[in-house]
Amino acid sequence: MRIRNLVVTATLIPVLMLAGCGDDDASSDVAASTPGAKKASKDGLTEQVDSAGQADPVVDAYYDYRVALDVMMRSGGRKTKHLAVVMTPNLFTSISAQATYFRTKKLRNTGTTKVLWAKRTLASSGVIVSACYDTTAARTVNSRGRSVLPDTTPTRWLDEMRVQQLQGRWVVDGGRTTPNAC
Repeated sequence: MRIRNLVVTATLIPVLMLAGCGDDDASSDVAASTPGAKKASKDGLTEQVDSAGQADPVVDAYYDYRVALDVMMRSGGRKTKHLAVVMTPNLFTSISAQATYFRTKKLRNTGTTKVLWAKRTLASSGVIVSACYDTTAARTVNSRGRSVLPDTTPTRWLDEMRVQQLQGRWVVDGGRTTPNAC
């Protein structure tokens, strides 16, 4: 049981590391919100669209980040090159540590996360994408295919991620992720 707790903690380290990035008041100091509807995309995710039906590049950057993270986790931490284009160098360093952990412990995910909703907000700390995602289909397993997370591990998470422009494109810069029944 002790090893299982260690695996849970180590698997969630990047999530816990992100909690320290940014201003804790960011979500309470919302200056504006971009209204939008959801539109289905090719990967079964949804993307934020504005009232004119145009995709929101900030929210799309978040979806690209989630897809890249899922690919890395399904590969057992081997596929990391695509991560650099969807996140800042500091966040890439943090996620690379998670990839290394997955490789050394021979862990991988069996599925993908499902983003239930995502929206852009403006806060004192910058542009934030708030998103709710479900990890029911994204089980973390060991080399024998056995789940390494306890059955009590939450499956709904609330992301509050900063998104910024880096070399002309929107990328995720970190933030915080908390278990939430969103």
